[in-house]
Parts: sequence; structure tokens; C-alpha cells
Amino acid sequence: MFQKTVKKSFTLEGRGLHFGRNARIVVHPAPADHGIVFKRTDVDHRHAYIKASFENVSKTYLRTQLTNCFGVSIITAEHILAAFAGLGIHNALIELSEAEVPILDGSSRTFVKSILETGVSELTKKINLYQVVNSIRVGNSDAWAELRPAKKFSIDFEMDWPGTALGKQSLDMPIVNGAFVREICDSRTFCRKSDVVRLKDEGFALGGGIENAILVGEDEMTASNGLRYTDECVRHKILDALGDLSLVGRPILGKFVSCSGGHGLTNMLLRESFKRGDVFVNKEFSDGDRDKLPGFDISNVDTQNIL
Repeated sequence: MFQKTVKKSFTLEGRGLHFGRNARIVVHPAPADHGIVFKRTDVDHRHAYIKASFENVSKTYLRTQLTNCFGVSIITAEHILAAFAGLGIHNALIELSEAEVPILDGSSRTFVKSILETGVSELTKKINLYQVVNSIRVGNSDAWAELRPAKKFSIDFEMDWPGTALGKQSLDMPIVNGAFVREICDSRTFCRKSDVVRLKDEGFALGGGIENAILVGEDEMTASNGLRYTDECVRHKILDALGDLSLVGRPILGKFVSCSGGHGLTNMLLRESFKRGDVFVNKEFSDGDRDKLPGFDISNVDTQNIL
């Protein structure tokens, strides 16, 4: 199979979750081996480009922030990155009028819908994978992240928020074919009700509210039109993990497992994997890999709640 990009450009607008400023995002097709690249249109064009790479991750507190060598950043990149990874989009140029990617409804749903409506084009170069051949774990006994060899790409996530209505949630699922579109992409971000005032005092969550986030209290969880899944929060953690893992620049054939992890641990895991040098091997995509990775053979059933 061959690398893919969007068929034509599309535009979305909205405000950022953390800094609350309005932003316009334009996603353009890109050639093979271009990768996912952001371009800030509000800075000098010579300094404007930021490649979506785990090596460019500069901050991971509450979001994934990418920064180039000129100090220019893209903030809260994980949801659009998850949409590209879940649909098997390997190349795109994303123009952004502000630093922060719009939060929209707090999930990847609008990005996925726009890509599906715009269409996907195959390019002329084959896909290469990173196949996990040796396990690696980072973190400690309380919070950790791990990559393991596996026959299909899957994510197994567990989280525990004692003393809240969320409690303990876990989900282990293969993210293959249309599973991301069908079961993960519309899961929204979340935070503790008790943290809202503190976060705003720290200058975060200025664009947040129940229209784009789930508020987790001691006895209940509040969200616009109710929860989309009883375990929506752990599904969103899987969404975030997919976006962060995509920063290796190609699909991963293996299993990602995390307990109470987040953006920081996922990035640490990728950095340590390449530092160690024996976790991945390069693999050219074959027809037998179609059912082992996200983004292939997405059906009308997968998209019925999106389109």
C-alpha cells in the first residue's frame, strides 16, 4: 500500500482550549515523504515550519507542544495528529493562524469528519512501518508506558482517579481499520472540576467548558449532551496516545500499554526507544498488514456516527 494525503484543502476555525484565542486552521495536501508539518502563518515564513516529530516535543503538561529550532511552537497538537493517524494520513501541511490548534468539541471528531468529507488520495510511494521487536518500559510503579511486540497495533490503557465519579477505567483494543473512527475519535478531553479554578489561575483551560470537555466531580461527570460512552475518559486517553505515538513519523506495528500515563511518558518512551536502538525495525508495508493498522478499509458502518 501507498502513503496517503488529503485530496484537497479544507479549513476549520475555533478557539484554543488552553489560551482561549481564536485560530484558523487550513489543512493542505502534501507529497510523499513530506510527513505532517505545521506552518504558523502569523510569524516570519523562514521560521514558520514545525515538523510533527517526537524530537520536537517541547512541553507535555496538559498538552503536546511542538517547537522548532527558532522557538516557534504549535500547542495542543495531539487531537489532529490522532485524526491523521487514525485515518492513515501520512502527509499534510497544516497552516495555523495562532499557536494553538482549535479544540473544537474536545475530541478528534471534527477533524475526522472534515478529512472524510474532503477525501483521501493515495500517493506513489509505499508505506514503511516501525515494527516493535523488543519491549521497553518507562516510568515507575505508579505511572508507566510500554511498547511490546504484537501482531496488530493496539492500545491498552488504564487510569485511576480515586475519589471521583470517574474512578478506575481501562480499555484494551486493537486500533485497526476503522476502529478509531467508530469507537475512539469522538471521545472528549476531561478534567477534574476541582482543578478548573487552579488551571485558569495558571493560564490554562481559558477556552475550556462543558461544550468541549468533560468535568469530573466527586459524584458525577458533566458534559454537553451527556457522556458519549460510559468510559469516554479512557477512550480519550487512547486518542491522545495515538496522536503522540504518530510523532515517530510512520505507523507502528506493536502494542502500546500504559497505566496512568500521559503525553510526557509517551514522549519519553519514544525517545528512549530510539536511544536504545533495538526496539524497532524498519518494515515495508505488505498486503498482510492491512488488518493490522489503523486507516484501512474504513466502512460506512464505521463512519455512520461521524458523517
